[in-house]
Amino acid sequence: MRYLSYLLFFFLFACSPSKKQEANSIKTEATHTIAFGSCSRQWIPEAQLWKEVVAENPNLWIWLGDNIYADTEDMEKMKADYDLQKSHPDYQTLIQKTAIIGTWDDHDYGANDIGKEYLMKDESRDLLFDFLDVDKNNDAWNRKGAYQSYSYPLGDKKLKVVLLDVRYFRDSLQWTMDPKTAQINENGDILGSDQWTWLENELSDNETDLFVVGSGIQVLSKDHRFEKWANFPTARKRLLDLVAEKVKVPLIFISGDRHISEVSKIDLEGYNFPLYDITSSSLTSPWGEPAPELNEYRVGQITYPVNFAVMEVKWGSSWPAFQLKYVGKENEILQRLSIDY
Repeated sequence: MRYLSYLLFFFLFACSPSKKQEANSIKTEATHTIAFGSCSRQWIPEAQLWKEVVAENPNLWIWLGDNIYADTEDMEKMKADYDLQKSHPDYQTLIQKTAIIGTWDDHDYGANDIGKEYLMKDESRDLLFDFLDVDKNNDAWNRKGAYQSYSYPLGDKKLKVVLLDVRYFRDSLQWTMDPKTAQINENGDILGSDQWTWLENELSDNETDLFVVGSGIQVLSKDHRFEKWANFPTARKRLLDLVAEKVKVPLIFISGDRHISEVSKIDLEGYNFPLYDITSSSLTSPWGEPAPELNEYRVGQITYPVNFAVMEVKWGSSWPAFQLKYVGKENEILQRLSIDY
């Protein structure tokens, strides 16, 4: 049955006119496997986890940023970095069998920790979309920034993946040193007015039964000293208020950036479901020696080795259930968690 289910989803994504356009909703077995990750240094191909990703047979792969480490204003160099990443034989295998979508973070956007001040952001965006093979008919090509959304069937339900751009429009972020610590920008914005309007419209879709919202940086965690939505508290509050106001079904955030993986959870006032942020990082470059880090919202443990996340979605009578695992080298299961509504 699993094999037949896989063939069906392969047909939906691989054999349609465009894997990345909204699929027609049909009645199928309500099981879907989403894999996602971030932080992949393209110049160390032997460290890549693409063989392991392929072995998990996901229906969908989502890039969550730092898809390459370019850190440049030289677009020829950036294109070469993307070409190197894309040429990995196991990644080529993934392209042939799995739908691939994604957004960016700072190192693939163009510079470490940078926001709207990056000078080559339009050219960089186009290279990202070329790397992801974003269909030229996708409206995202006609907008500023890299935000996108995609819808997929889960049986007779609909999954919508919303990919945020937390770089192109983001206000400045100041740092203090020793240790390097991101400061609070009380009234600063992350998404920009056009993306906020677009996001409100996407989350108002009453035909969607499950939202997965991707962000390059963590949405829920507040305690660490690195980049996160909590450095922009007004923007973070606006995002969570929007979820509480507009979303009447389960929504899960997924994020990257941190070179560790963890799950955060809050109970959001006015929202009828627990709200999760599933962070998956890094694909090639672990944090180093395990060290404690505060996160009052953490569920489970920190995952330190290289990894990616695999989330299997199964629909029950009313709401979905998720089996989440972090997968490392040789497909070692590093941590498992269940999410039920």
